[in-house]
Amino acid sequence: MAADWSLWVHDGLTGNPIQRINPADDAPFTASIAGDGQSSVTIATNDAENPFDPGEIPWLLTPNARLLVRWWGENGGASPEDTVMCAHKIDTWDYDRDAGKVSIQAVDLLTESKWRMVGGVDSSKYLSLAVNNRTPSGAVAQTLARMMQWGAPWYYPIDLPADAPGSFSGSWIYWKGFTIAEILDEIRKRAGVEIYLRPYATSTGGVRFQTRVGSPVTIGGASFNLNADDSPLSAIRYRVDGKQQLTGLQGLGNGTGEDQQTRAAYGTINIPIRDTKKSFDDLEGDALQQAVNTHYAANVNPIVQWDAGAFTISDELPPELVAPGRVLQLEIHDDIVIPDGVHTLRVIAVSGGNGRQLKPEVQSA
Repeated sequence: MAADWSLWVHDGLTGNPIQRINPADDAPFTASIAGDGQSSVTIATNDAENPFDPGEIPWLLTPNARLLVRWWGENGGASPEDTVMCAHKIDTWDYDRDAGKVSIQAVDLLTESKWRMVGGVDSSKYLSLAVNNRTPSGAVAQTLARMMQWGAPWYYPIDLPADAPGSFSGSWIYWKGFTIAEILDEIRKRAGVEIYLRPYATSTGGVRFQTRVGSPVTIGGASFNLNADDSPLSAIRYRVDGKQQLTGLQGLGNGTGEDQQTRAAYGTINIPIRDTKKSFDDLEGDALQQAVNTHYAANVNPIVQWDAGAFTISDELPPELVAPGRVLQLEIHDDIVIPDGVHTLRVIAVSGGNGRQLKPEVQSA
């Protein structure tokens, strides 16, 4: 049996599979390290081969309590031998009675961190989340643990990342209204890391999320020769972008006027001066310097942008080769513009549908 796509609805609290659904049309999806992935699928309510019982669809598609999971493999999904390409939380669905179809929209699970605070709505205003001298991964671990620690309805099938001593510290008190999403965003900015919930299959055919924290996040590798006639990658574009390049950065932190804290980052450059400033909200001291250094390092050089417009899936080349976080080694020779050699790229997002062609979004690694 040849490998193919399958779509399943899973329980959001446990990750356990509930039921396979059959798309009536193409089912577009995007999986993204940035946490903005989404999926859409339309199912027929009047399909004689796949009938639904009265009331089944509202239960099956309960918003915020279900996951829409895209599988690839030979076993029809919900199998430990198959691969999870993406798993998104069902957000909305829309029933077209005349057409006999239901359209489902699902989003990245990490968006739910916008709906969690330092504590429950009846918490003491003095309740705080304090992270003391941890690695960025440890800071994320303690933040996600707080997001899920209050009992069964708070739980998600998310594995916490490693927690270890480091230099990151922070404190967020309840009365200031911080959401978990805002805390995670501060960790990203200050530590210069990415946070990615990578879905994977469990031994019983469920789905869980491995929390990956890195600068950047990388997950495995793959090598391709772009000169080969049978290369699965096509529609290659190469761009050098200097719009955001800077030579020095002044970071504006806590305070106002002449009392506002500032920090700077600069270095030796080979272009005319392009200095700028950037606000970092309430940061101060070492935290402000860390954020300034991170932004400067990300923008001191022009950005080399690749576009691999298409990746063709085959039995030998499965879609996980261009899953988010995958490091691609692209070999190229005798091109009039692109330098000879092996170029290292990283997949930051991938989109597609039910066909055999995907569109990876890549950046230099």
